[in-house]
Amino acid sequence: MHRNGPFTEEEIREVGRAAARLAWEGGMTVLRPDGEVVPIPLVAEPEVLDGERLAALAEESTAILTGAVKLARGLLARGDPRDREALLGPFEGLEAEAMGRLFTEAPCPAVVARVDFLPPGDGGMPRALELNATIPAMPAYADLAAHSWVSAAARARGMGPREERELLARLGSHMEMLRETLVAFHRSRGGTAERPSIAIVARPGDAQIGELRRLAAHFRQMGHAAQVLVPAETDPDRHDVLYRHVWAHRTPPDAPFARALREPSRWVLANPVNGLLEAKALFARLSETAEDPALAALAGLDPREREAAARLPWTRLHGEALVPRLLARREAYVLKRSWDYGGKSVHLGAETEPSAWERIVREAAADRRGGGFVAQERIFARRRPATRITPAGAEPGELYRDVSTYGGMLPVHPRGSVVRAAASPIVNILGGGGLAPVISREVWERLH
Repeated sequence: MHRNGPFTEEEIREVGRAAARLAWEGGMTVLRPDGEVVPIPLVAEPEVLDGERLAALAEESTAILTGAVKLARGLLARGDPRDREALLGPFEGLEAEAMGRLFTEAPCPAVVARVDFLPPGDGGMPRALELNATIPAMPAYADLAAHSWVSAAARARGMGPREERELLARLGSHMEMLRETLVAFHRSRGGTAERPSIAIVARPGDAQIGELRRLAAHFRQMGHAAQVLVPAETDPDRHDVLYRHVWAHRTPPDAPFARALREPSRWVLANPVNGLLEAKALFARLSETAEDPALAALAGLDPREREAAARLPWTRLHGEALVPRLLARREAYVLKRSWDYGGKSVHLGAETEPSAWERIVREAAADRRGGGFVAQERIFARRRPATRITPAGAEPGELYRDVSTYGGMLPVHPRGSVVRAAASPIVNILGGGGLAPVISREVWERLH
């Protein structure tokens, strides 16, 4: 079958254009520091995934999360000084104060999380690259991309409104899974409101304000009182659920919302301050449990978590002992700062000149800022033909795609996936990339 299924190349571009307009109108945009609202490009060709693969990624995502939480507890209690420095050293002020209560007061260290996977070029099962537990963003973006694409495709195929609604229902909703998770968390904490009020707390000028407003609109549509607020105007006592979309270090210590960060047991806060969970040093140590039974036992990993750890790319805390290995096989490794985000401080050996790589490797071995660096086995993806839809028009090319899958520690938690695409192996949705609609194979086949 042709990669575009029943659509010709021109038809898939027209569907992409129509879908992009719908998604941008709904809020699939970012806010730049200068105040400009920029549409996020949409990839016209959807990512079609089997239900079994989506379910397997969701299970693995949650196993990585729960394994990381167990390991973090164990390392902070019984690990060596470098572990504690790597996990706690990058944080200070309110962030450090609040994180000190993560394992003593917070009822759930991670109500929602997201694991970023990369599909290898051979078409095998995607491999996890990192865990996001502080702000596991993009549920509204994911819905806007997928729902807009399915609506546009259904109309292009001549389907009526009823058939379109049926396809959207089969597609499911990331926003709805998040809502159900927050309601379940509220009830697990003794809340009785059928539709608890929800405050979405973000920093002033949040780049993802389009997503947050769309999320609040969905919550209101489902019967909740929901607002997007900044920390200075968020009184924890006035809301049943606090959904945090702001870093603790960007929360003024005297803001009303800071009270909730300092006392996570008092309010329904998702998530508490838990930045250490997404430190790549912790990911490295989780990878190490696959070869170190004593470390796995220290964490108390169950078989499911051990299996997930064994599938992680080889990842280790970087130091002088690893320098010869990384220099001997430059193309096989990536260096990442333990505490960073957005693809910053990432060095790809295969894309770096040997002399520059040697300098980076040696300097990183002695650099303990931000928890130091980790060395990770490179997962080589392949670029695929793709058409980015931007306000300027359709841009054919070849893009890498990752897949990010949600999980959580409660019995009710999100389980969907979102796909980003980019021209660079370090995937960034604005740096030459965009979002690809994730479509289940069942929905895809019904469009034929």
